[in-house]
Amino acid sequence: MIDIYLITGFLGSGKTTLMKNLMRMFKNDKVAMIVNEFGQEGVDGSVLKKEGMVIDEIIDGSIFCVCRTDKFIESILKTKELDVDYLIVESSGLADPFGMPAVMEVLNKLAPMNFHYSGSVCLVDANIFFKVYDMASTVTQQIQEADLLIINKTDISTLYKIEEIEKTLRQLNTYAEIIKTSFSRVPDTNMIYSLQWHNPDMKGIIITKTVWVSKFVLKFDMIPIEQLVDWLREWSEDVYRIKGFCGINNRQYYIQAVGKNIVVSDFYDERKENFLVVLGPARDNIKENIRNSWFNRFKTNIQINVYSSK
Repeated sequence: MIDIYLITGFLGSGKTTLMKNLMRMFKNDKVAMIVNEFGQEGVDGSVLKKEGMVIDEIIDGSIFCVCRTDKFIESILKTKELDVDYLIVESSGLADPFGMPAVMEVLNKLAPMNFHYSGSVCLVDANIFFKVYDMASTVTQQIQEADLLIINKTDISTLYKIEEIEKTLRQLNTYAEIIKTSFSRVPDTNMIYSLQWHNPDMKGIIITKTVWVSKFVLKFDMIPIEQLVDWLREWSEDVYRIKGFCGINNRQYYIQAVGKNIVVSDFYDERKENFLVVLGPARDNIKENIRNSWFNRFKTNIQINVYSSK
């Protein structure tokens, strides 16, 4: 029987880093991964393929939305042929995990006694938690359904803020253990191995649309990386999450941004085009502000591909 672990957490909370850490924790086991991204362009799958077996990357919608649930179930069923012990699923930061019971109900009908849902691990960003908590109902749903809660990025937060976050988490979820960490580290492997789904009798809910978020992809001719980072700082706090790949002078970079915290690292990706995936509030002025900001700074046009919510 294959144990399934679900990794949740709002955009930029540290899910991909946790996935990488878990692959190292499970180094003596046979593990597969499924990566779900809300944007049209996949980024996390490219990063995680360097860590282990990514059997599928599901993009352009949540695995718990009617637009992608069939694909998600199909991807899980593939693991039956792979001789794996564990399946780790990184859900989109916008995913509502209350859909997982419905997924398991279908799996139990299609492949009885093949899959066991161990539960979900939810990360929250100690630096910007209350900002996103006030904006997105998904944050509450991810916390309520969690079997282990991780307050991440404590190294860039304050003790007072961390204590307030812990109080809020406990009000929303009286079951899950809460740990505090940085860089998505889990201190004890048994916290994962012993994870137990605390709500196995609930009925799942598959959503039809996420209407409160906009998603678009920026494509552009590369500029010096320092100038790109300076430009991102002009508007990065207006959106939830920025990530993508860029290349210049035979070097490629992996770019991540949450608020003004922008991280650039060397990374080789097979795709040579420069693109950034942006997820933010559903406001029309955001993409126009980005377009104007780019033109005012660089005197060229930037391509912005906008995708409808799913």
